[in-house]
Amino acid sequence: MNPSRTSSLWRVTAWAVIVAMLLPTVVACTTPYPESAAARLDGIVVDGNRLAGAREAGLAVITRNGAREEAYAGMALQSGDRIDTGPRAYAVIRYPSGTELLMRPSSGGTIGSLTDFVGEVFVKVKGFFSVDTQFVKAGARGTAYLVRTYAGGTTSVVVVEGIVDVGSTTGAWPTVPLRAGTMTFAHPRAPQPTAANVDELARTREWVERVERLAPPPSGVSTSAIVGAALIAAAIAAILASGGGKGSSGTPPSSTTPSTTTPSPPSTTPSTTRTPSTPAGVPRDPPPPR
Repeated sequence: MNPSRTSSLWRVTAWAVIVAMLLPTVVACTTPYPESAAARLDGIVVDGNRLAGAREAGLAVITRNGAREEAYAGMALQSGDRIDTGPRAYAVIRYPSGTELLMRPSSGGTIGSLTDFVGEVFVKVKGFFSVDTQFVKAGARGTAYLVRTYAGGTTSVVVVEGIVDVGSTTGAWPTVPLRAGTMTFAHPRAPQPTAANVDELARTREWVERVERLAPPPSGVSTSAIVGAALIAAAIAAILASGGGKGSSGTPPSSTTPSTTTPSPPSTTPSTTRTPSTPAGVPRDPPPPR
């Protein structure tokens, strides 16, 4: 057989295999939201560096009406569904309004506005949205912010764009508005805004940009990744221009920092241990407590 023809056949075969492997994920990401869906799991990123296969199991679970099932890209999520990511999985969740959640490994929350949340999540809001933890609620309209939980109910909120109202779910203290470029720890004390840590913002920009590039919006053009990175870069520039950003390390007060020992997850199901983890190749965040 002609060598050039053989080479062409190999190339055609290789592309056919690649298309066959990617087609289920592409179809899932371009499927319209079902009428009853509150949101959609648009992608699962494994170890921070690759998109999960169309039916790759053991990464995240959905609990619906008390029943647990494997989570896969393209799943329609209903209000009341709980999603929990395992120690290797980032979940990309998008709402019909355009709101986007990037949930880090070993995190979980209930779909609607995100409630009963534990772990770490980056939120880009279109319309109104709130992330509620056990004791702290962070609500915003048309903004971007990061929420991270610690043992004992302490929650940190870092605002990248706009204003986030940080309140108490139990009414323990009045709501405090938090502006772009600032962060706070809340519970049991009321929020005390300080300049956000520039290094932490840079780490956030890195993983947000990477995850969105791997799991872009259904249009196939990852404009949100560019926007997210640009927002965080603007926040860093604003903090540096004001001379702040080095005072807060992103670690809660020492009295709330527990042991960092994390039990090994079960081998049969995705771990629901809700301690944010850092995959290989990602700059390590301050060790979160259990």
